[in-house]
This record gives sequence, structure tokens and C-alpha cells, in this order.
Amino acid sequence: MPGELRNRMGIADSDRKLLLIGLDAADRELIERWADAGHLPNIAKLRSSGVWGNLQTSADTLHVSAWPSIFSGVTPDKHGLYHAYVMREGEQAAVRPRPEECPVPFLWKLLDTHGRKSIIMDAFLTCPLRDFNGIQVVDWGSWTWFSGQEILPKEIANEIQQKFGSYPAENHSEVGMTPPPDPLGFRERLIKGVEKKTEVARWLVDSQPWDFFLLVFGECHAAGHYFWHYQDEDYVAYPEDCDQRLRSALLDVYKSIDASIGEIAAAAGPDVSVIVVSGDGMGPNYSASHLLPDVLQRMHLMNAGAAENETESTASEKHRQSFASRLRNMVPKSARALVSKYILPRSINEKLSLHWKTADIDWANTRAFLIDNANEGFVRVNLKDREPEGIVEPGNEYDDICCSVGDVAKSMINPDNGKPVASEVHKSTEIYSGPCVQNMPDVIINWNPDAKVTTRVEVPGLGTIECPDAGFEVTPYYTGNHRGNAFIIASGPGIEPATALENGDILDLAPTILDHFGIEVPEHMDGTVQSKLLAQWPKPT
Repeated sequence: MPGELRNRMGIADSDRKLLLIGLDAADRELIERWADAGHLPNIAKLRSSGVWGNLQTSADTLHVSAWPSIFSGVTPDKHGLYHAYVMREGEQAAVRPRPEECPVPFLWKLLDTHGRKSIIMDAFLTCPLRDFNGIQVVDWGSWTWFSGQEILPKEIANEIQQKFGSYPAENHSEVGMTPPPDPLGFRERLIKGVEKKTEVARWLVDSQPWDFFLLVFGECHAAGHYFWHYQDEDYVAYPEDCDQRLRSALLDVYKSIDASIGEIAAAAGPDVSVIVVSGDGMGPNYSASHLLPDVLQRMHLMNAGAAENETESTASEKHRQSFASRLRNMVPKSARALVSKYILPRSINEKLSLHWKTADIDWANTRAFLIDNANEGFVRVNLKDREPEGIVEPGNEYDDICCSVGDVAKSMINPDNGKPVASEVHKSTEIYSGPCVQNMPDVIINWNPDAKVTTRVEVPGLGTIECPDAGFEVTPYYTGNHRGNAFIIASGPGIEPATALENGDILDLAPTILDHFGIEVPEHMDGTVQSKLLAQWPKPT
């Protein structure tokens, strides 16, 4: 809407300013409990002065898909950013996703196109946009890097470095190979990360022009993965003896973020609308993903060893890979982690990590394999004309394998309590139909936390499958695992205090924000405008 028309309608630009704060993997149940107990006063204040509600989320099925779904307003089969490792046409095994290849635009690109200035800071699983008139701080303090650190424009990058220095906490690639060696130090660095991010955000709020400011705190994501067990007395990994300061480590990170929300909202001013959102939560890690390789091998679907009918050259190559794997495994994980952290560049680390995940798979005798995932079970069929080394015929053979994997997943139980290991099992094409579905797993297994799986599962017809370690004792050593538990809080001009939002979905954020700025919602978006969340302004005539 042109400025002259807005002025004639009595609508000031400042009235439409929006501060969107993302809490990456912040859990709704913890937020409610700790806000009610007085530990999170700023979140409690926003709840009482505005709208609070649970959100439906794609993270119930594909946990990493939540933020791209929020940012794009479409489902994962349309944006394709569903996990830390994804399939891509022409690749035999999973690769890191490339946000720049997302076929739908991020919300701030649409705002930019309509003349709205945006500041985007640490938006999860995104990339720097070129030909963009706002400010982008990419992977500066994100928990997981997908594009790598870059701040645009360059003069802003220089000022941030000069004024504030570097972000103080390590990212996922520096932590995930081993548990944090000094959990108390990690706690301190995460809190310092929150404080540093707040300083940068406040400076940007005060010194730069903006209509839309997006800031994501990834520190609660990291804390949830590595501190969950210290505060959950019902969890099998709860340590009876630990430094007592660690009991509140997760809460301490949440409290630091709550203080930051108060500071940044105050800096933005009372006339700015504020939304706080989380696309998924966190709970105890009872994943059975670490047991799936043995399940597929017992089903004779995945072959990680040399087959009898291999040619001499194929067998030689397989032997070379296995020998290399054995050599690698002779080096302690702690030593490999040090090399990765201090010697090898990030790009080389990623390539090596991806190589070792599938180095011993005999593709010529493998009909199904796993997309590496510590949170859900992702099974991919080695399909002809889709995978470069595919051997499974499309049609009946493909369908039979998907059906067999699904039936086995549904039948698995924890022999210690008789409970089903999976809460939901989906064939992707039965729940998704978008253009990116061909790059997704064929079968998705969501684990049942009530089954409390640790080291073994019972599979009818296949017997007991065991591993000496529980899921939280193998790479990436998460004691906390993702669960849905998404929520939203909205407060600001024109918002009714203490209002409950019902039937909300993370897909509603993008269209609602566009509508708030008087921009028509594109037809490709799957969400709907939630009129309770933000003041709705007249459209230009």
C-alpha cells in the first residue's frame, strides 16, 4: 500500500511494525509450567496481554520441517526442507539440504517485493537472499548451520564484528559427535550466546529501519537436546549424582531467553506487535532409530556387506570401503571430534560425515536404506529410475517393500513393557503429494515416547534386536528429542488480552503476517489468516 494511501486511511507505518521471535524447539509444556511458576515473567506478561494457543505442526511427522513451513506457509512436500539430510535427484544417498533451492519464497522475500523492510536474524534452515533490501544475519548464532555464516549487507557485518565480536557458543557440527565435555561450560556459553544475540538485536532495532524483524533463538534447541535429562526425574537417563547447578541448566537457558524477549520488545516500543512462536518442542529421547539398521538387514532389504554374486571389482571396492571404515573406527570418537572441530573446514567435515553414513552399503543388493535421522525413522526404497543405483522396480515391488516396512514398524514392541515402539507410520505418498515428495523418505516412522525404548525392540518374525547403547548414548548423544508441542503468543495494538487461539497451525503465520501488512496472500500458501493474532488493516482499493 503506498504511503500516501496509508496516511489518508489514518494508518501509520509504525502501527504495522511486527517483531517475530522464534524459540527453536522450545517446548509448550515447559513454557506453560515455568511461566505459571513465575520463572518466565515476560512470556507470562505477553500471554496475559494477548493471544495464546497451541499450534498444529508438521513437526509431528517431520520435526525439522517446522521452521521452513512457518517461513513459507506451505507443507514440507512443497518446500522440500524436511530434515538435516535430504534426498536429491541424481544422488544415491542423502545430502545436506540447500535452502536456496527451495521452490517457494520465504515470507520476507514477499515483504521485500512489496516494499517492506525486514531484518532477519538466525532464521533456521534458510539462506541469504540476493537482491534483498533488508538485513540478513544468517547462521551467526543458529544451532545448526545450513548455509554457513554470512551477514548482508557487508557493512552491517563489519559493524557487528567490531561492536560485538563473534557468537560465543558452538554450533551442532561442533557438539554432535560427542556429548558436551563440559556441560556447565556449555550452559554458560549458551546463556552468553543469548545475551550477545540480544545486544546485536537491540542495536539493529534501534539503529536500522525495519517493518518486520525476525529473530530466532536456537539456544533452547541445543539446551533441550543436551540438558533434558538433568531435570526429568522420570527419565531413564536422569543422573542421580551430578553437579546440582545442572539441574536447572535447561530452565536457566529459558530464563535468559525470557529476559531477552522483554528487552527486545521494550526496545521495539509499545506500538509494535510481538509474536513469539515455536514450531516444535522437546521431550525425553526414546527414539529407536539406532535399531533400524539391524531391522532392515534382518528383513534382507539393506546389505552392508559383500554379496556372493559381486564381481571381483565390486567386491574389491566393497572391501576397500569396509577396511577404510575399520581404520576410521580404530580412532577414538573424541579424537575424531577434535580433528573435525579444530583442523578440518566445515565443508570437508560435511562431505566426510555424509560419506561415512553410507560407505559400507552394497547398493547392488540393497532394496531399502535409511536417511540418517536420530529423531524419526526415515526409510527410502532404492528405486530404479530415481536412485542412480536403484534396483527396485516401480509399482508392485516398490509398494510391497513400503508395506512390509510399515507393517514391521507397526508390529515392533518394547519387550520390557509390551508397548508399541511406533506412534505413527506413514507412507509418504499417502499423506503428501507436492512436487518435493519424490525427495522425501518413502516410509516415515514416528516413535512412541511411552514405549520408553532404550537398547532393544521385539519384532514378530525377526526376533529381538538389540544394541549395547540407548539412543541417547550414540551419535549425536541427544538426551532430549523433538516432539510436537508447538505454540504461539501474540500481543500488541488491536489484540484482545487473554485470548485463546483455537485450531491454529504453523502454516497460518506467513499468510497472517502478509495480511497484517496489507499484502494479498498468494494462492500457493496452505495456511489461513488468523485474525486474532494481529491487527487487520483495510486493503487498498
